[in-house]
Amino acid sequence: MRWLLPLLALLCAATGCGRRTHDVPDAFRWEEEVAPGTTIHLRTLSGGIEVTPAVGRSARVAGSTHWVGRQDPVHFAWTREGSDIYVCALWTKRADCSEDSDGFARSGHSWLDMFSLFKRRPTNVVASLRLALPAGVKVDARATNGTITLHGATAGITAHALNGSINIANSSGPVEAKGTNANISVALDSLKPDDHVLLETVNGNMTASLPSSLDGDVELSTVNGRVRSDFPIRIYGDESRHKLHGQIGKSSREVLLRTVNGNVSLLKQPTMPPSEAAPAASVPRARS
Repeated sequence: MRWLLPLLALLCAATGCGRRTHDVPDAFRWEEEVAPGTTIHLRTLSGGIEVTPAVGRSARVAGSTHWVGRQDPVHFAWTREGSDIYVCALWTKRADCSEDSDGFARSGHSWLDMFSLFKRRPTNVVASLRLALPAGVKVDARATNGTITLHGATAGITAHALNGSINIANSSGPVEAKGTNANISVALDSLKPDDHVLLETVNGNMTASLPSSLDGDVELSTVNGRVRSDFPIRIYGDESRHKLHGQIGKSSREVLLRTVNGNVSLLKQPTMPPSEAAPAASVPRARS
């Protein structure tokens, strides 16, 4: 049993048992009035991204951090390039927050660090972003390790998650959502005639709930899994449980749902009865 104490000490050194947990919910705040047509880009290496509707024309981003033990040099930054606004969690002092830089995804550590207790441990900091998004403003959310959740986006969505999940609800406009180890769930209330829907992942299930008026060139495919469609599709070629490719209506709009390991479902968005529709917001009367 003499080997037990050294083993426990080794495990504690590697895992950081007994180290203090830290949470900073208001590590970063940014707010600015933005015009319709603007795109807000959100970037984080490790952490979640949450987008909800804003009231009025001002966009607001809040950044929070969580870590165990010593704090790694994570900081937040934002830049504007024309009609594009970038808000990033940065893991190195040399990284910048812009279209041409992927420095937000560089932690400054090597995979060789795991073989030495004397080298710097990989960062354990989680840096999350929350955005209040005005109507008419596009959003581009990218997380390397974390969940992306969007609710009420109306002007177009791009979402990329390497390891995590992507959940989009009560939104509209064109959507591009891609992942590697990520389940993808999308529910859209409306689509304009030219709005495409492109969903791709490698390991994960995929569900798209789209308006019952959907038309377009549709492809559902998986390698290890099944495909399902609530919509009647005029099939091009042979139909199989792994792939459906065909036409709904006459539109050339592209609707692509593709995974390798997982199931693919194209569902009809249920129509809400008028009695269940959300009541209109009351408008206060002007004082005389």
